[in-house]
Amino acid sequence: MDTATMILVLAVIAINGYWVLDAILRIKKSLENQAKKLGRDQAIKDYFLDTPRKSQSPYKEGTGGLIMWEIIEVHLMEQNMKPIELAEKAGISTGTLSDLKSGRLKYPSFKLLEKIADVLNIDMNEFRGLS
Repeated sequence: MDTATMILVLAVIAINGYWVLDAILRIKKSLENQAKKLGRDQAIKDYFLDTPRKSQSPYKEGTGGLIMWEIIEVHLMEQNMKPIELAEKAGISTGTLSDLKSGRLKYPSFKLLEKIADVLNIDMNEFRGLS
């Protein structure tokens, strides 16, 4: 093989290598962008399901007692469990927990409280403040 052919072959290899490298870098950037988006989506989900709101006081006004969500939240923290895990294990929707947390669900059913108590392994009387 003469020198001119060798230079031509090396040039073709270099050009193809450049295109391959460029394609790999584009794929990498695309995957990084997808990961950022997924991370952002997960952060939003975690924020809305796991972050206590300032407006959600742990105490009922005038009673000095813990509200039901605060009792649940204390046990969630003790067991290092997230609300979404509680919902999955109890077979209830995250919307139901969200309603309970926000106060929209003022009178939860006995069955709902029983499911939550079973998952958290607590006595039902804790919801009444008796234990």
